[in-house]
Amino acid sequence: MATRDLTRKYVDYRTTAKIIGRNSLSPLSGYTMDSGLLEDASQDSNTGWAAARMQLPPAWVDLVDRVDTLTAQIEAKMKELEALHRKRLLVGFDDSEAARERDIDFITQEITGMLREAESALKQLGGGGADGGGGTEKLVTRNVQKSMAKRIQALSIEFRASQKHYMAQLKAQKSGAAPLFDFLAAGHDTLETERRAREENGMEGGFTPEQLAVLEEQEVTTAERDREIQHIARSIEELSQIFRELAVLVIDQGTVLDRIDFNMEQVVEHTKEGVHQLVRAEENQKSAKATRCIVCLLCSIFVMVLILIIKHR
Repeated sequence: MATRDLTRKYVDYRTTAKIIGRNSLSPLSGYTMDSGLLEDASQDSNTGWAAARMQLPPAWVDLVDRVDTLTAQIEAKMKELEALHRKRLLVGFDDSEAARERDIDFITQEITGMLREAESALKQLGGGGADGGGGTEKLVTRNVQKSMAKRIQALSIEFRASQKHYMAQLKAQKSGAAPLFDFLAAGHDTLETERRAREENGMEGGFTPEQLAVLEEQEVTTAERDREIQHIARSIEELSQIFRELAVLVIDQGTVLDRIDFNMEQVVEHTKEGVHQLVRAEENQKSAKATRCIVCLLCSIFVMVLILIIKHR
């Protein structure tokens, strides 16, 4: 077997490499094995993190999930609040009205806070939800934002209508209690007249304990309902503010629908044009002129072949 001696060439290459290494030592004096390993590890970690981020869904998906969760919670709280409203409007003879009023105030504040949180998430979705995406992703994010803003706005309208209805019923109850106060006031005047007459005659007079208890109870009930009506009015004002802010997000909803309609019309037009082209192609394929041309070409080829055969004989 033939061999070649490359020892001398290897020694020359090694000597040249040592000289080059000594000449280039000063620029690499700060480089060590540890720093090289750290740089490689950092590059690997950055590459791995980038690959992991490529596999994760966009950041705005988390905001959409959060708004969906808040929407479900708001719907559940509104049902609970309506049940408390019905119980509160019933005539009660115990001390549970104060506890129900506290529960109504607490749930009303919860719903208002969740509406504001959903509004904030929608603003984040429109402001920075798709900064890193392309034009298609930004368009999808904007359409999702407008759709969810419409849902939140519908919930806000429903909640505000419920609060207005409850406040109207409270006012109706308060106005319904006015005849009782008139009756008690008339009784108070009569008793005052009798008391003066008794004082003139040297007799003691005054309210009976039952009448005093009724007056005090009615005054406390009226004060509580006044406070509750004021609280509901403030809640309705906050809902109006939320409604106005959500209207800014929903104002372009008609534009989105118009854009969808326009795209659908374009699809229909292109489909009709495609069908027309297919019909024309089928007609050209079945036309007699093309068939005659093909037959003539085949006949010409056959004649040429016969001529070639006869010529070579």
